[in-house]
Amino acid sequence: MENFQWNFTSKGTVNENAVTIQNLEYIRYFPEKKKLNKNWTSGVKSKYHKIIYIKNGTGFFESDNSIRQEISKETLLVIYPNTWYRCVPDKNSDWEEYSVCFRGKYIEYLIENELFNMNQQVYPIGFNYEIDLQFDSLMNILKNNTSSQDVGLQFIFIDILRVLYSNFLMNKNQISRKGKIIFDVEKYIQRHIKSKINFDDVAKNFNVSYSLLRKLFKEKTDMTLKQYHLMHRLSKAKGMIRESDLSFSEIAWIKEYSWGVR
Repeated sequence: MENFQWNFTSKGTVNENAVTIQNLEYIRYFPEKKKLNKNWTSGVKSKYHKIIYIKNGTGFFESDNSIRQEISKETLLVIYPNTWYRCVPDKNSDWEEYSVCFRGKYIEYLIENELFNMNQQVYPIGFNYEIDLQFDSLMNILKNNTSSQDVGLQFIFIDILRVLYSNFLMNKNQISRKGKIIFDVEKYIQRHIKSKINFDDVAKNFNVSYSLLRKLFKEKTDMTLKQYHLMHRLSKAKGMIRESDLSFSEIAWIKEYSWGVR
């Protein structure tokens, strides 16, 4: 197969309240073929917002707002207006790239709702059948070259943004749920400080596997479940030492029996 570069520039009416595609580009690059007439070295500055989808390949990305970093297939790059950037494939990498340059207030809404972050430009999204299908659909509309292609492109691109936003909300809800589980487990341990705790049973009570609970808890607190439990038991013992006239041995004896340490 030969290298391929295709570029489309819209001449349609700009709708600032929605999304208007200004430019669409598709690149297919095979390293064993003659190099494309594309300046990978100097980079470019985008006048409008741009989304680049790396469907295949490996390379690197850098911009005014981002240090140089490695990128791979199924990665989304978000370029903000008047930002210099370059996205360069590795010399030995098969490369497939879609880029959509667009304008309109809809992107501002997505930024306000945290889909995109002005301080982040690289989003590894992994394989997503809908995203792949919709970018391919953009190309199919262009190949057919119909009189209504501007409208068709706009609808498909809005649907791409919809899929991205839906995935973002789903991931956000999952993160919120995980955070709540850890918070509730911490409270459970603190309430049962005097008891021996079976963490397999705790995991079942919160409808998660023990291995997942252990992993999430470690990520959140930097302690294992047993370490967290022990820390609070020791903290309670220190309080008794400060507030009681009992000796260390007497406190140890009380805890050995009342807390079931033996």
